[in-house]
Amino acid sequence: MSKTIERRLVFDASIEIREADDGTVGLSGYAAVFDSEAHGEVVKRSAFNRTLAQRDNVRLLVNHDGVPLASTKAGTMTLEVDERGLLMTVKGLDMSNPTVQELVSAMIRGDIDQMSFAFTASDDPTVDGVRELREVRLYDVSVVTYPWYESTSVDLTGDRNMDRALVCMRSLSPEQRAEVIGAVVEAVTEEPPPEELAPPAPEVEEIPEVEPVRSFTVAEARALLASA
Repeated sequence: MSKTIERRLVFDASIEIREADDGTVGLSGYAAVFDSEAHGEVVKRSAFNRTLAQRDNVRLLVNHDGVPLASTKAGTMTLEVDERGLLMTVKGLDMSNPTVQELVSAMIRGDIDQMSFAFTASDDPTVDGVRELREVRLYDVSVVTYPWYESTSVDLTGDRNMDRALVCMRSLSPEQRAEVIGAVVEAVTEEPPPEELAPPAPEVEEIPEVEPVRSFTVAEARALLASA
């Protein structure tokens, strides 16, 4: 019996545009965030291990529809699991593609900043009334208009390391962001260790003042020359 493909949308994801030195635009974001319950469902850390190990072909779509903008099979998109969730990265979008142009324009304006993933579940028990997605097969990850989960983020970018940090920050709740920012501010404003005293500057011999050279008017100069 075939299983129904389900789609889960994630939101509250700010977008920031960055362009690489070669003019290409990349896309990076968390298509799923672990242990972030929404609507009686939660994605567990084991959810994507098998589908990634099997190298299933996963596509990048817009609203789960249309021609793929990238895919893992073509090597134009990478998916990996880290401590936070399922991280999706596309290094260079095809800016000649009209769909990409529409997407980038909408993301720059802030009109769309959310993500989703399509899957079938192999292991999804209900624990204390909450469905736990422990193992799924991925079909696509999508940038979407309407959300499901409250924790994820996606960025158009050219600098992967900086974007990863920004993506993580934007996927936090306002309270969590405030806590992280507070910790950073506290770290950078700590009292610095006392500096060692610099050795005294060597004494410089005083130079006697020299009387300034007197200036003469033309008439005075002529008079002096005449009397010489």
